[in-house]
Amino acid sequence: MVRHPTMRASDVDREAAVTLLREHHLVGRLTLAEFNERMGAAIAAVTLGDLARLISDLPPPEHLEADVEVIRARMAYEEARTRAALARPSVSGTEPAMSMPPAMPLPEAPPVPADVRWSAAPQRRSRDGWAATARGLRAAWTVLNAVTALNVVIWLLVAVAGTGVVYFWPVWVYGPAAAVLGSIQMILWRHGRAAP
Repeated sequence: MVRHPTMRASDVDREAAVTLLREHHLVGRLTLAEFNERMGAAIAAVTLGDLARLISDLPPPEHLEADVEVIRARMAYEEARTRAALARPSVSGTEPAMSMPPAMPLPEAPPVPADVRWSAAPQRRSRDGWAATARGLRAAWTVLNAVTALNVVIWLLVAVAGTGVVYFWPVWVYGPAAAVLGSIQMILWRHGRAAP
């Protein structure tokens, strides 16, 4: 919940809201049209309450405040780096050097409230990835079984029309492909079981 809904939103607040909307679009909670509409509204938002309304139906809305703090810390760090680069004298000593100072570590993010579960997003993405891989594997098995069934029907027609025993050649269609798909499925299953 936004603490001050009537407080005017800054560019950092709007950027955090757009970032959050983009994440929800990437995981499928928002269609492209909804994302574009809400992004336009976020860019035009005047108050923090306007931004909160755009994400009120998306879990969890507390991300906005935490994201704002992280973005503010990064912007302050970049600003400090730029000021340090401009203040450092050049070799001649008459004008400031324009090169950037050596990279400094990013400041640590502010403490996140206990009710905001940051680890849920990577796990959700990981689960979404596993689900997509499983769907792809099921589709591959379906295609392989359909092609094999067609080959078995052709083999039966040849065997019935022929005068002798016909070698069961569809095994060479199914066998190698099934061995590859089965190996992939086993590896993914074991990796999925080992994943946290």
